[in-house]
Amino acid sequence: MGRVTGTQERIDAEAADWHAAIECGTADRQAFERWRSSDPAHALAFIRLSQVDAELSYLRESGLGERPLVDETPPAPPALGRRRLLTIGGIGVVAAGLGGLGWSIAAAAHTAETAVGERRRIVLAKGIAIELNTDSRVEWRHGDRLYDIRLLRGEVMVERAAGSESCRLHCGRSEVDVAAGARINARFARSGVAVSVLEGGASLRTPGPSGAIPLPPLRKATIADGTLPALSALSPIEAGAVTAWQQGQLHFNGENLEAAVAEYNRYLPRPIVIADPAIRQVRLGGRFSATDPTEFCQALREIYGIAARVEPDRIRLTRG
Repeated sequence: MGRVTGTQERIDAEAADWHAAIECGTADRQAFERWRSSDPAHALAFIRLSQVDAELSYLRESGLGERPLVDETPPAPPALGRRRLLTIGGIGVVAAGLGGLGWSIAAAAHTAETAVGERRRIVLAKGIAIELNTDSRVEWRHGDRLYDIRLLRGEVMVERAAGSESCRLHCGRSEVDVAAGARINARFARSGVAVSVLEGGASLRTPGPSGAIPLPPLRKATIADGTLPALSALSPIEAGAVTAWQQGQLHFNGENLEAAVAEYNRYLPRPIVIADPAIRQVRLGGRFSATDPTEFCQALREIYGIAARVEPDRIRLTRG
């Protein structure tokens, strides 16, 4: 029995070493595949470890609150012995994962997402944090002192403090290198991807021969497939509108009603519908709750004579 235990502990230790090398970006892929495929016990041990690592990462993320970036440090995982750590994972997960284990799983990617109307803040490392807006999804990996973050859906704010590791944001086919001390907002929209630099700076790379494009503070880049990025300055009011979602608000400054309703519907399980085409171009402004349109509808009624009728599956706007 002691021999069996010793053999398993050796395999568990090798699996932990491979996992650490992959996380750090120093693993030899071919050597790892040879080790994994040489014995089913190797694959079993590695899957168990990967599963437990994912669970610990989730616990780390979900325990974070709405805190400023300064001096943030992710909480340490529980102190577990290597043998204990490797035996927590379930055999059912191991059996299900054997056939499809590939390098993408071994690379230990982490994902997070939000539901409609939800926000979520995650500290990736000391000095690096992301915040997801409504109905958003991101994936990130860490290797070779670089955090690679990929926006898959919705909107994200990336914050990188001075002295932290390098950070790169992927949005579709574009890449944004986030400078130390920067705060960057990225969002998928109908026209493509909008990248706004609120603080610090960034460098944008898109497919094509344009090369790296520097983005200083208060600069916005709109990127559509097949075209060069459109650059524009951000006024303090516009920058406030970009970041308003972090306070659970929407800021409108001259947008028409059609655009304002489209923005609101990103946050509402019961959408607002414009039933009268004649009011679509009404221009409006103000600051409102992103998830509760009560004051917004009240302002439409009092200022513009637009009535809001609450129905079971929608809020219907008509000329009052």
